[in-house]
Amino acid sequence: MDSPDEKKLDQVASLFLRLGADRSQADLMARQLLKRAKQIADEREITELEALENLLKQVIEARQGS
Repeated sequence: MDSPDEKKLDQVASLFLRLGADRSQADLMARQLLKRAKQIADEREITELEALENLLKQVIEARQGS
């Protein structure tokens, strides 16, 4: 059974795969994004989920060219 962290990693990597990354890129970007979400959560005293949500919104907006 996957740990919660592995599930998060798989879910975020799946998003990057759908955005066109190959598997190794998707895994790397997912790891980096989750690490940054933890850093932001600690800095801003918010949950990791809130930080991750904000980062994912930025990724989607950047991909759409907004």
